[in-house]
Amino acid sequence: MTVTSLHERELAAILGGFAGFMDQHADQNEREQLYHMWIPLLSTYVTHDAVESAIDEWYAMIQNDSLWLHYIEEQLTLTAKPFVRDTLEKWKQPFVFAGHQTPDGLYTCWSDQSKWHVEKESTVHVMGIALPMTDQSVLLVHSFETDVEFEELLEEGFAESKEMMRQTYLNRNYLTCISFLSDNT
Repeated sequence: MTVTSLHERELAAILGGFAGFMDQHADQNEREQLYHMWIPLLSTYVTHDAVESAIDEWYAMIQNDSLWLHYIEEQLTLTAKPFVRDTLEKWKQPFVFAGHQTPDGLYTCWSDQSKWHVEKESTVHVMGIALPMTDQSVLLVHSFETDVEFEELLEEGFAESKEMMRQTYLNRNYLTCISFLSDNT
């Protein structure tokens, strides 16, 4: 067993424990409203459980990030490992990632054309909530396979929005962007 695998297991356990934390601390009425509104719209593309997970992650990590930040702060008090602590500090800034793989194996981010290594990802076109791992490496908490047309739909959605920044558009409109996937089928 390597040191890296111990760190990876600890980080995976921390990530896995978030659902329980969220169940205890999130505003259940807000979550139910999001489920009621979005599950019918999004379940034509992905399973009910995947939609629920995407809603929960977006709600707690992006929309109402105090839940995620509180959880990460708690986890920081429970570990002394420098690598895990450094990673958790980076995880305080999750963001919605949409992009496509380039021939060199990296992914070009739609929002700013930056290049990223996406951990444990094998699809060519992808979107999900990203947790920074290193300066140019991210882990997608939950991801959806997209396609070339999806990035065109992102362009159209961004152009129609009042957002000034592409990343802000993705972060605020993640669930709407997922709905573009059902338009592609």
